[in-house]
Amino acid sequence: MRPSLLPVKPISQLAPKPMIMGCEGVAAAMILQYNHHSIPASDLMKQWPTHPDNPEIGYVGHPLMIKPGVHQTIFPSALVPYLQQFDSAIIDGSGQPLSYLETVLDGGQPVMLYHTHLGVPPMRRRFKTSSGLKHWVSNIHVTVLIGYDDRYYYFIDPLWMQFHQLLLPALWPSKRQIHRMRKQQLTKSYDAPGRMCLYKQS
Repeated sequence: MRPSLLPVKPISQLAPKPMIMGCEGVAAAMILQYNHHSIPASDLMKQWPTHPDNPEIGYVGHPLMIKPGVHQTIFPSALVPYLQQFDSAIIDGSGQPLSYLETVLDGGQPVMLYHTHLGVPPMRRRFKTSSGLKHWVSNIHVTVLIGYDDRYYYFIDPLWMQFHQLLLPALWPSKRQIHRMRKQQLTKSYDAPGRMCLYKQS
């Protein structure tokens, strides 16, 4: 089975401005732009909900810098209602297995995935928040799932590009940001933080 990849245009979180902690906003912009909403990732991140310490409520920290001691991200529970201002068909698909998300791809829509960075084993941490103690996987990254075949899933990584076996920062948008990962590995990587994802409902 040859992969059929959705023609999502890659965006880099390092260019033109290095949004080193902005993978969520860049991935969301890829989803929206694929669906004909021409909003830049930087504009998207200027207005999204924020929170001092709980990504279930809003983005924690700032996309341009690392904030120690917190889980610096925004979860679909907070991001999806915001994205629905641009496209009311965006939904929180969290809880769905990757096998189900293949049907979303078959329907012509990419999926924004939360999974462990580069598919490595999860790092579980406790975080003190204003909502109480939270247990989260800390080494998450957000990518855009665009296709699959019998053995692999294919996704766009906002942070990394690949030259053969060499992994380099995505200093400019490129088709080399399209990566593949064995299905079993990405499934474990996606399941570990809690199967978080979002996409546009067809």
